[in-house]
Amino acid sequence: MKIRVVRNSLLAKILKVEGIVLYPFIFFYSANPSVKIINHELIHILQIKRDGFFKFYFTYLKEYLQLRMKGLNHHDAYLAISYEAEAYSHQGDLTYTGLWKTEFLS
Repeated sequence: MKIRVVRNSLLAKILKVEGIVLYPFIFFYSANPSVKIINHELIHILQIKRDGFFKFYFTYLKEYLQLRMKGLNHHDAYLAISYEAEAYSHQGDLTYTGLWKTEFLS
């Protein structure tokens, strides 16, 4: 399925996030997101393709809720989600996903 990119997204602005993946869409806050932000969201696309749509979103939400129940605040729980940890640790590596294309920069 082709990835659809929405820049200057109202959804991202309402949620106050730089980017968010609602597969197959990537919504960016900015009209010109940074390369790191683009790559971070592409890593989430890779995770969805690797683990499957339902498993990705179910696990993401389950981990977040479990972490909050353990007493972590929103930000710390978000950073501790396994999918986010992977995305943050590899967001500087443009070869990690194999999905990087110059079309995301235009």
